[in-house]
Amino acid sequence: MPSVVEKYNPNKASALSRKRDLQRGAKRGRSVAIKELTLHEVREDAVQFGLATELHYQLKAGKEASIFLASWKSHPIILKAYRFWHSTHTSKKKGFFAPGQMEALAAKEYDVLLACFKAGVPCPTPIGRVGNYITMRFIGDGHEAAPQLRDADLKNPEVVLDQILDDYLVMYRDAHYVHGDLSRYNILWWKERPWIIDVPQANKVTKWSDMRQISFLIRRDIKNVLSYFKKYDVHRDLDQIVEVFLSSYMPDNQKYFRERVSVLPRSEW
Repeated sequence: MPSVVEKYNPNKASALSRKRDLQRGAKRGRSVAIKELTLHEVREDAVQFGLATELHYQLKAGKEASIFLASWKSHPIILKAYRFWHSTHTSKKKGFFAPGQMEALAAKEYDVLLACFKAGVPCPTPIGRVGNYITMRFIGDGHEAAPQLRDADLKNPEVVLDQILDDYLVMYRDAHYVHGDLSRYNILWWKERPWIIDVPQANKVTKWSDMRQISFLIRRDIKNVLSYFKKYDVHRDLDQIVEVFLSSYMPDNQKYFRERVSVLPRSEW
């Protein structure tokens, strides 16, 4: 399966945006109205730019992107299309999102998935990206997508929770990313193991990071996961888990950040 990856440069129009400018008669100095993409347009773009050989149907419409079942020859894949408008989803953030913003999110998600895949995190393997489109491995059986964790019937919930925490630790410690929105909605259950998905809001942990914010996101993510497992009467020590994460990796210049914020309650960092 070939990988088509368009390099992202915020100061340079993508192949996809150049195509749309030509189609809509855009000229220098003249604004062009951007509308919601149709299934026909997505299919045309996916085939023309070598992202898929067929687009079947839409699986899901989120706040910022729509998810389509596609194929590369006989292999089912996912095509995620970041939309230019929040017109089909109830959200307080309705409004216009410029093409550059959507391309940046697609490029970021591709990079995060690739880093996580290389680190060994069970996640959809990224395949290609052009403009505001990204393709990735389809997690599921044939044309039936794997269920979200919230819809799974877990036989050994304690083992599953340990798997999720171990996988997230690899994402943080080895890939150096914090998910930022981990919950029962962004974890799939397939082949007796969890799969972490939906990472465009992930935060890279670097020497320039605000570690108070990073630790807050880790705590919130883990708290969301632990809250789900309460229905199975499975409990873990949140503070202890956060400490394991922060002790497993810290940029060299950030190692003493907790001493600098020691006057704050633990819940605020």
